[in-house]
Amino acid sequence: MADRSQICAACDRYVSAVDAADVEAILAIYADDAVVEDPVGSEPKVGKEALRAFYADSLGPAISTRRIGPITVAGDHAAFQFRVDVDLGETKIKLTTTDVMEFDTAGRVVEMVAYPDGEADPDAAL
Repeated sequence: MADRSQICAACDRYVSAVDAADVEAILAIYADDAVVEDPVGSEPKVGKEALRAFYADSLGPAISTRRIGPITVAGDHAAFQFRVDVDLGETKIKLTTTDVMEFDTAGRVVEMVAYPDGEADPDAAL
């Protein structure tokens, strides 16, 4: 099983790669046969080619991200939240997403489920 430090590092690399819209860096975090359900309830994307198409279509220079809060790790699973800001010119969108990842023994993501919430204020105080 991957250890906590490997899992946390992978989660932070993921957020950074999404922020940079670096599809290849995102794919490097995933196992070859990984499954992504983003958003939760959508048709799962399976395998690197499906993930490449998904992220290439989803990311762009108008998106910025940053992790908010801690990464919680339980065994080979992790959950973390990050803020997503989308600049569409006159329209600005901000949302919070909670991503849950399962890792293999090599520290690669085998499954990711995203729970985006456009009404969860990423700036709200607890």
